[in-house]
Amino acid sequence: MPFFGSSYTLRRYGEDKIIDGYPTAGYEDIQVIFDVQTLSDDEVIEAGGSRDEEMLKTFGDFPVRTSKQEDCVRSDQLLYDGRWFECMSSRLSRNTILKHWTSTFKLIPVSENKEPSNSEMEETE
Repeated sequence: MPFFGSSYTLRRYGEDKIIDGYPTAGYEDIQVIFDVQTLSDDEVIEAGGSRDEEMLKTFGDFPVRTSKQEDCVRSDQLLYDGRWFECMSSRLSRNTILKHWTSTFKLIPVSENKEPSNSEMEETE
């Protein structure tokens, strides 16, 4: 369906498991085709400084998962322009012949989604 789509990395998490008292989940990164549009690009100023609060809307043929606490499943995440966005909503639009999935994503603050460095990964092996 996405006429102007491009390939993006979508991170899909597995089921959360409790290890040493903390929830953790494995994930896989997959390539998907989406038409991505920016909804808003605001700067929020708080006591600790400012941060971006960007929202995206995507259109595509691939179903995106949102968080389901009762199923211990985290939301899918989209890598866009070098930053990770968490899926907030996703629905199948069947109102035309071109049925497709419409999803919204919210920017994840860097402090909440740090990638492990190579040295940290070597220490755990």
